[in-house]
Amino acid sequence: MSVSDDPNADQREFWRNAAVWADQQERLDIQLSHIGLAAMGVADGLRAGAHVLDVGCGCGQTSLQWSERVTGSVLGVDISELLIEVARRRGAEHATAQPEAAPISFAVSDAQTADIAKLADRTAPDNGSFDGFDLVYSRFGVMFFADPVAAFANMRAATRPGGQLSFVCWQRARNNPWLISINKAVLEIVELPPSDGPAVDPFAFADPDHVRGILDAAGWSEIALEPHDTELVFSGGCTLSETVDFAMDLGIARQALKGHPPEVQLQVREAVTAVLAPRHTPAGVVFPAAAWIATARN
Repeated sequence: MSVSDDPNADQREFWRNAAVWADQQERLDIQLSHIGLAAMGVADGLRAGAHVLDVGCGCGQTSLQWSERVTGSVLGVDISELLIEVARRRGAEHATAQPEAAPISFAVSDAQTADIAKLADRTAPDNGSFDGFDLVYSRFGVMFFADPVAAFANMRAATRPGGQLSFVCWQRARNNPWLISINKAVLEIVELPPSDGPAVDPFAFADPDHVRGILDAAGWSEIALEPHDTELVFSGGCTLSETVDFAMDLGIARQALKGHPPEVQLQVREAVTAVLAPRHTPAGVVFPAAAWIATARN
């Protein structure tokens, strides 16, 4: 597929260069795992031998978790070659450590445009019982498609009749101070430079009516979004200094501080520390967080 035929080419380029997500994989897994597990828990009566498609699987934690919950197979797809490389390594280690778990395969693939059913056949050639996925799942991996209706229609086409959809996405920014308060502290000191890159908006699915409209237009039925209000241990429970490092590395501070002198960088670091310090506990820096758990059926 040429770049001109790739509607998510900008996203592909962004995630190709996002090495920090791979570097911070362990902390991100700790930070987000409990929210992803909540979305796993709503899957209703998966049949024996169920097959799961994990969309936007990143470094693979959720695919590994699903392999311990089903007996069919798990296919993790992500647009990032870098993150899939990490996921494949983890998958091989997991298969050695837990040979009784369901087989996992990973593919660099765009769930908006790929022939996912064919991909499942190719990546799991011994899976003679495959007749479509029983469940399409995602932990914060479905908010970035150029055409979300087309993406969810494509996922549905790879799902068996009666199969399920379950994913988790963020509620509105004001309900998630773990990101907004840090960004505000940074932008009060430095401006975010203009970018020609893709818009990566973690709150793109914050409006539940918007999400329902997308899923309905894509042909899904029995659509529901339930609020999931929780706490988030930012950066996975590190010291305050390590958590500040994490915030400076993964958030907009990294982009906003490019080209600024050390004294400005120190000023921003102090501002971020001032935001995080009051929330520091023996478990780490704890914020309230709010997500939607979305479900639907084919």
